[in-house]
Amino acid sequence: PQFGERWGRHWLDVARYAESSGKDVNFTFPHAWRYRDYVFDAFNADKPYDDFIREQIAGDLLPIKTDEKWQENLIATGFLAMGTKGLNERSPRQFRMDVIDEQIDTMSQAILGITVACARCHDHKLDPIPTTDYYALAGIFLSTKTFYGTVSGLQNRRPSTLLLLPLIDKHRLSRSYSQAEIEGMRERVSELQTSIRTQRSEARRNGEQVEQRKMLALRNQIARVEGILSTLTTEGVPQSVGMGLQDSRPVNANVLARGVVEKPSQEVPRGFLQVLDDVGKAEIKAGKSGRRELADWLVSKENPLTARVMVNRLWMHLFGEALVGTPNNWGFSGQRPTHPQLLDYLAIRFMENDWSVKSMIREIVLSQTYQRSSQFNPDNYAADPDNKWLWRANPRQVDAEALRDSILSLGGNLDLERPHGSEIAAAGNKRVGRLIDQSSISPVNH
Repeated sequence: PQFGERWGRHWLDVARYAESSGKDVNFTFPHAWRYRDYVFDAFNADKPYDDFIREQIAGDLLPIKTDEKWQENLIATGFLAMGTKGLNERSPRQFRMDVIDEQIDTMSQAILGITVACARCHDHKLDPIPTTDYYALAGIFLSTKTFYGTVSGLQNRRPSTLLLLPLIDKHRLSRSYSQAEIEGMRERVSELQTSIRTQRSEARRNGEQVEQRKMLALRNQIARVEGILSTLTTEGVPQSVGMGLQDSRPVNANVLARGVVEKPSQEVPRGFLQVLDDVGKAEIKAGKSGRRELADWLVSKENPLTARVMVNRLWMHLFGEALVGTPNNWGFSGQRPTHPQLLDYLAIRFMENDWSVKSMIREIVLSQTYQRSSQFNPDNYAADPDNKWLWRANPRQVDAEALRDSILSLGGNLDLERPHGSEIAAAGNKRVGRLIDQSSISPVNH
C-alpha cells in the first residue's frame, strides 16, 4: 500500500498539493485530503496515466456507471481546484483571471512540461506560443466554475462553496446535528439577518453611514452557520463535500492587453496550442466548455510531450537525475535531453503498455543501468567524468520525507495506516495564523 503513497507524493508535488490557499491571506482547504487519497489510490491501482490525466482535467464530464466512480471523478478535478489564491482581491474579474492563470500554468507544466502562462501578457519570448493561444485556453477555464470551499471572512472577499459528493463518508470528520440544533441554527441566521436590516434602517434614519466592519462580521457569522447547514442532509447527517470543477456557461475569452483586465481586446475562440496543431483536430462543440476535448487532446498518442514528460519524471526519481534536466520546462530555454533516443523508446513503451506507471518503473529498475553500483572506475571517469553515460549509479540524497520515515521506522514508531482526513480537515475552514495557529498542528507519525 505504501507504493501509492511514495509515488503519489511525487505527483502531489507536481500538482502543488497543499491544504491552504497560501499568499498573504491564508485560508485552509479542509477537504483537500480527498484529492490526496485519490492520487494514492490511483498509483496503487496502476490507473493508466492517460485516464489519470483525463479524470483530473475533466472527470466531471466523463461517462460513469456507478456513484462510486462519479465521486472518484469529481474528486480528481481537485487537481485544478487547489493552488494559491488571492482571496483578499477586491476585483472579482481579476481574481477569476488569476485563478485561471494558475490553472493553465499548473496544467501546462505538470502534463506538457511547458510554460504557457508566460503568454498571459505577451507572446512567449522564447517559444512559439502567442498570447491568443493563452486566451484560447483561458476561455475553456472561463467556461468552468471552480469549487475550493473557503468561508467568507474579514480578509476573504472571494469565498466559495464545495461540490456535493454522491456518497456519505463512512468515517465522518464532523458530527451530526439534531433537528432542534438545525432549527436553532436557522433561527440564528434569521436573527443575524434581522440585526443587519435594523442597523441599516437606524443608520439611514440618523443620516449616518453603516459601520462596515460590523456589517461584515454579521455576514461572516451568517456565512459560517449557512455553511454548516448547506452540508447537512435533512436528517442532520454531514454530507460528503469536496473540491473540484463543474462546467458553467460556455464563453470565449478576450485577449487582455499586457494581461490587464481593464484592457480587453479581440475575442479568441476556445482552443489549444497551435504549436502542437498536428495533435488531432478536436473541435470544441458549441455549448461545451472544451475541457473534455482538452483532456483528450492532452493524452492523445499523437501528443509529443505528455508521455515523454511523465517517463522523464519517473526516470528522475529512480536515478536522481532526469533525462531532461528541466522537467517542467521542455521549451527553448530548458535543457535538451541527454539521451533523446532513450527518451523516445521509454515514451513509446509507456503508451504501448496501456500507460502503466508500474510497468514503466519495473522495466527501468530491471535494467542493467539501474542495477549498476556506485563504485568508482578511473578509466570510465577519464572518458566520462560527468557520468553522462551512466557507467555507475549516481549517489543521491534521501529526501526529507523518506529520512523522517526511516527514523520513525528504526524507533518502531512509524504508523503505516493512512489517516482518514487530516489535521487541517479536523481543524475546519479557518484562517491560518488567526483562527488556527500553525504551531498547534502537531506532526503525526505517518
